[in-house]
Amino acid sequence: MTSSSNQYRPRLTLRFGITGHRPPRLDLAHSDTIRTACAEIFNVARGSLVTLHSAHKSVFSDVTPEVKLVTSLAEGADVLAAEAALDTGNAIAACLPFPQDVYAKDFGAEEWARTEKMLAAADTVMSIDDHSQGETAAYEAAGRVVLAQSDILIAIWDGEAARGRGGTTQVIAEAVALHQPVIHIDAKGKKPPELLWSGLHEAVPDRPSLDGVQRADARLALPHLIEALCAPPDGDDAAELASFIAPQHSKPKSSLGWPLLLAATGAKPWSRISTRAPTADDSARWLKPHTEPFAQNGRYGERLNGSMLCRFGRADAQANDFALRFRSSFVTNFAMAGLAVFLALLGLLIPEAKKLLIALELLVILLIIANTRFANRQNLHRCWLDRRHLAERLRLLAMASPLGRLSLRDVEDGTTHPGWVSWYARASARELGLVRATFDRAYLQKVRGVMLSLIDEQLGYHKGNAHSMHHANHQLHRAGDLLFVGTIIACVTYLAISFGFGKVGDVFGMSGTGLVTFITALFPALAAALYGIRMQGDFAATGERSAAISHQLGKLRNALDADPLSFDRLAERSRRLGEIMLSEVQQWHLHYETRPMTLPG
Repeated sequence: MTSSSNQYRPRLTLRFGITGHRPPRLDLAHSDTIRTACAEIFNVARGSLVTLHSAHKSVFSDVTPEVKLVTSLAEGADVLAAEAALDTGNAIAACLPFPQDVYAKDFGAEEWARTEKMLAAADTVMSIDDHSQGETAAYEAAGRVVLAQSDILIAIWDGEAARGRGGTTQVIAEAVALHQPVIHIDAKGKKPPELLWSGLHEAVPDRPSLDGVQRADARLALPHLIEALCAPPDGDDAAELASFIAPQHSKPKSSLGWPLLLAATGAKPWSRISTRAPTADDSARWLKPHTEPFAQNGRYGERLNGSMLCRFGRADAQANDFALRFRSSFVTNFAMAGLAVFLALLGLLIPEAKKLLIALELLVILLIIANTRFANRQNLHRCWLDRRHLAERLRLLAMASPLGRLSLRDVEDGTTHPGWVSWYARASARELGLVRATFDRAYLQKVRGVMLSLIDEQLGYHKGNAHSMHHANHQLHRAGDLLFVGTIIACVTYLAISFGFGKVGDVFGMSGTGLVTFITALFPALAAALYGIRMQGDFAATGERSAAISHQLGKLRNALDADPLSFDRLAERSRRLGEIMLSEVQQWHLHYETRPMTLPG
């Protein structure tokens, strides 16, 4: 797969959603005021993006920054905001609750002609052809897609309570609870636009509410909000981001320790052992069968099978490479620690070689120190976990986005300073955008087929990983037990000979007492090294996690098979799939943050 620097540098994009009243609750006498307020928001947003792009040219692609409005184009607020977006030179994407011929029945002839004009101008049109739960549910589903597609929600709202299910007030409350910024434009045209956002709180609430959320003047706060949402991270995170998006990357490096350990314990057959991680092209090829079915779905399909595939491939390949190097480093450290003890004790048996053995022991100790410092300087475990997190986020984005779920705020609290992984995943999601599709039965079957295929792939991986990790842990535990048994036998034999014969003679020309000392000191040291490998490698817990995840995936697969085919149900199953797969990354973080690479001891 060919790659350029622009494949990895995301296009600077900001996505607005729109919710609001329809006539008669929306008085069309205020149309010009509302349209002007929306246009002002879009102009400020475009100016802010241009400033950001100029300040961070090395991070963003060379393509012009984009402001996009995602709208259902319902009569009233949606149409007014869409007209303002187009009039200010910005793009719109349409998310319709029904196919166009059905949706047209909700409009008068003149109003539909106005909406049709904007549909023709939209760069993407998605429609939901799933009415199994009724019309109200279809409008709610479209509203949730608009939320999932948006960084900022514009709400043209009269400030009054909801008058029914799925109304503007409910959508605003859901957005606030998701820590999604909301710009409230007064539907009566009496108050200036106001920003509602949990990120304005000094201490961000866990579950912000519409009544309690902090408010600010939107005209003053918007540039700062856009910078908080779109500006790349700084400090160490900026360095990590720059490293990831660099045009060229070296090929995976060879590492022997971990592959040899898996082969020696029988966790993997020798024929399947590789000392190098797969390349980015290999990783992209593994994901491609799950993205290729959507290749014809407009520009979304092109991006999904282009830059998104490249980014996943690089993240996955680097995660595998860093994991292999980190694991090999600590296996090598413990193995060399055992070797250092062996060399120190060997002087008891070969005293004439004592100087040489001490020199070799010193060399091994220096190699352990150098290996530890190199691994920590390279920050191997952090690089592994960050890139694994990013790869899983991008893999799940490829699975959720065909249902319109970019989920730009799903995994965030109100923080204005996300780490580079969250920032990059969000920037990639913004750029990917809305799928061009009609969510009819044939399309939903295709989505379900892709989800089942991914679940089957992950089931196979986790079942195999659970078996390998349990087997390796068992073999290492067994070897440690045998070493202690050998120590006990040596001690008992020495005592029996000492008390029975009074003196322990030479064995193969070596002092019997020295040989026993050698064995009884070396074997426990080797057992301790094996224990260290087991604890650092987390074999038992990793196997248990994989077994638990395969069980959860199996249950999800059965449920997905049994479900009636519907958009809402698939969206819920997709969300659950994301929870299961990201839970493993979170558990890895917890484990390796408490067990960094240190000197054996």
